[in-house]
Amino acid sequence: MFEKIDIGIKTFLRDEQLFHAVQGMQKNFPGARMVIVDDGDQTEEKDSVYGDLHRDGHITDILPFDSGFGRKSNRIVELSTRPYLLIASDDFEFTKQAAHGLFEMQFLLDNCQIDIVSGRVNGRAYEFDLDISKIGDSFFVKEKTVPVPFDLVPWTVDCDLTVNYSLMRRKVFSHVRWDDDVKIGGGEHGAFFFDCKQADLKTVCCTLANINEQHVRNSPRYRQFRSRASDPARPCFDKRNIVEYVLGDGRVDYRR
Repeated sequence: MFEKIDIGIKTFLRDEQLFHAVQGMQKNFPGARMVIVDDGDQTEEKDSVYGDLHRDGHITDILPFDSGFGRKSNRIVELSTRPYLLIASDDFEFTKQAAHGLFEMQFLLDNCQIDIVSGRVNGRAYEFDLDISKIGDSFFVKEKTVPVPFDLVPWTVDCDLTVNYSLMRRKVFSHVRWDDDVKIGGGEHGAFFFDCKQADLKTVCCTLANINEQHVRNSPRYRQFRSRASDPARPCFDKRNIVEYVLGDGRVDYRR
């Protein structure tokens, strides 16, 4: 069913969630190939799981500890060879219902002039246009809410930015990559979709596609590393000379 799709998973210090996600993909996403890039601790249990995945034709790769979001994301792109790459997370619930949504996402890429199709996470609407203005060499970016029409055919919402549950054509990555040196919370999400819009890539949200997060409490060690996302620095914005970034709820995420 999903022979055109690689599922890219970045994982870091969340082995319990990862193993559960792997089981869900094996059971409910037939034909899809996993591409897992790991920069966490390595254990005998994980070595065994990765060995089984390799024998079944999936791909895993180990990076140095805490290589970060950007390096792992780009490594997934380097390892992926199928026409479509699904950007996903190690704490998603890959259920049969989620597989039905992915089928709809794949249908859109197969039949429409679209580059990126996103779903929703936990049923939450998170689709925005990016209002980009430029003064001199500086960019000012504002997320603007996209109204969801009642008569959706084929159940899509045109947008510029959405969640990190996206099915992307390979051609996307000839135009756009992540910043290798960003760990997490450096403005990487907004910067990626900013680059996509600048490259005239077409993004939509498929409202029929949803995936839920696992209800598992993260370890204190993981939360310590994850807390870096609250750092106000936005190196991804600085590299693009984005001097102001305003979120969809009106909060100023960054102002130089």
